[in-house]
Amino acid sequence: MSLQKSDKVYSPHDQLPAPEPTGQHYPVGYFYENTARHLIKDAVRIMDNGLAINIDKVVELEQVLEDQIDEIDKELEANPLIQEFIAEKRKYLVEEYIKKCKSSFRDPSHYLTEFKPKDMTHRSYFMHVYAKAQGWGNPSDTYPSGVSKWPAKLVKKYAKTNRLLQMLLDGTIPQETPAVVEAMKLLALHKADTYNEKYVEKVKNPQVPKPKLNPGSAQQKQQLFDYLGIESETMSKKTGLPSWDRDEIERVNRITKDENVKKLTQSFIDYSFAAIVRNNFIAAFYTFTVEDRLYGQYKLLGAKTGRFTSSSPNMLNMPSTRSRFAKPVKRCFVAPEGKIILAADYSALEDRVIACLSRDVNKCNIFLKGLDGHSLNALGYFNDEIAEIMDITGDMTVDATMFKSIVDDKNPIADAIRQKGKPVTFGLSYGAYPPKIAKELGISVGEAQEIFDNYHNVLYPGITEYREDYVLATALEEGEIHLGLGFIIKSDDPESHIRTLANATCQFWSILTALTINKMHILIDEAGYEDDVKVISTIYDSIYFEVTENPVIIKWVNDNLIDVMSTDFMEDQIIQNEAESDIGYNWADMLTIPNKASVEQIAETLEKLAA
Repeated sequence: MSLQKSDKVYSPHDQLPAPEPTGQHYPVGYFYENTARHLIKDAVRIMDNGLAINIDKVVELEQVLEDQIDEIDKELEANPLIQEFIAEKRKYLVEEYIKKCKSSFRDPSHYLTEFKPKDMTHRSYFMHVYAKAQGWGNPSDTYPSGVSKWPAKLVKKYAKTNRLLQMLLDGTIPQETPAVVEAMKLLALHKADTYNEKYVEKVKNPQVPKPKLNPGSAQQKQQLFDYLGIESETMSKKTGLPSWDRDEIERVNRITKDENVKKLTQSFIDYSFAAIVRNNFIAAFYTFTVEDRLYGQYKLLGAKTGRFTSSSPNMLNMPSTRSRFAKPVKRCFVAPEGKIILAADYSALEDRVIACLSRDVNKCNIFLKGLDGHSLNALGYFNDEIAEIMDITGDMTVDATMFKSIVDDKNPIADAIRQKGKPVTFGLSYGAYPPKIAKELGISVGEAQEIFDNYHNVLYPGITEYREDYVLATALEEGEIHLGLGFIIKSDDPESHIRTLANATCQFWSILTALTINKMHILIDEAGYEDDVKVISTIYDSIYFEVTENPVIIKWVNDNLIDVMSTDFMEDQIIQNEAESDIGYNWADMLTIPNKASVEQIAETLEKLAA
């Protein structure tokens, strides 16, 4: 079944607004026929356009990278938690070093050998023992051990009247002679002491250097977080051990209330991006740049949720805006002479989608009534605490608005309560259970259970019902979920996959960027702007264009692009899509232009950018 029209160039975007995904069933091949196959040429066109890149800026980036890595190392070394961990690790290494040294000690028995009367050392040790027993004096010439040297000539003087010494000289003295046994034990002891001397000194003064933390070592990160008592919520598929990849460290960074933990996790995040920049970005910038343009591969529908993936190089792997590497990397991407960069992104797309799909009242009111989500959530978690600083009416909209106004008035108690709720929300939105919440907040599991229940049943009951009554129930019954436009995701174990399935129903609608690109390509071609307007990249919910530096053309792009992006994705959509454009001469230094900005406003913005 195809929806293509004969009277105009068809775009998959023309399917919007689409029927609500729930309960819809499409024939096999519908999504490919009406959507996927039409997007192939757009992916190829983006890859063919490439990104303008300034190699001189890449060289500067390398130096910035080295400076930043040095700074990260210093930050980690100065962090009290790292210092404690390193001190504890050195203590362990010293203990292991001492154990190793002691294991190298040799016992005197190692040196016990048969007595050799003709050997001067053996004879001297015998005479040392025997002379002492007889009350004789010892020669002044000694071995380093302090035992006197007894040459045969000197022994002969005493042997004239001593049968045992005569036997010593002629080599017939019995091995079991007490003085022989004692002499050989003393010699063995001295030999062992001599050998062990270097190890004794090492044990007394262990020269173990202070270990250095390698932020790129998965094993060391595992040891550090174990030491700090911080647990990972994910397991490594490769090792089967707790995973401390960047996503997991970012989770801890978002939810922790410990400032030192926040700082060290941020350093790890920055180091991770440094490694990406060094190993992926910089290498790729040199390898895949041809005539000052960077070319990569996009894989249409590469992710199970329908999103693009990218490789050689990964064009989606930009540092987050919070990363210290974001701007240095983005400054490598510059507009060619006579061009500007225009970027537009959907505002809070996933939140808007889940609000529309679930019709949850509070989630919708965040957009419809401008509620502050963190204030609303705090009201659901810490109602009793908030009741101590304001009157609770029972109307979530009224109470959340009032609480936010108190926060805005710089009330420290209100602000602390609001901040306290942020990591809870993050954890709950990613499937955290009461024990985890209890640990994060330092409260009982019973109290955490109440917060958990309030989140799912009081704050966002509509989302809970959507997940349980539609997503899970449908997947259990049909083995698949329809995400939209005929695209389905299958599951053979819905109860285990519920988080992925529920997230996919929202993340699928990132396909709106692909639909928008397709529609814009059609409009660009119809307007004859192929040389003036090029789609050069898409990163999740954002689209990047290279546009001729002409306010009239920029206005054309801005007007058409925002109109296309603002199209409802679903029939009877409650929350409208929103988007806005930024323009600049590189990706890092951009200014926002209003929707429907005039030619004059755009010209003024260009002047500011050029100043």
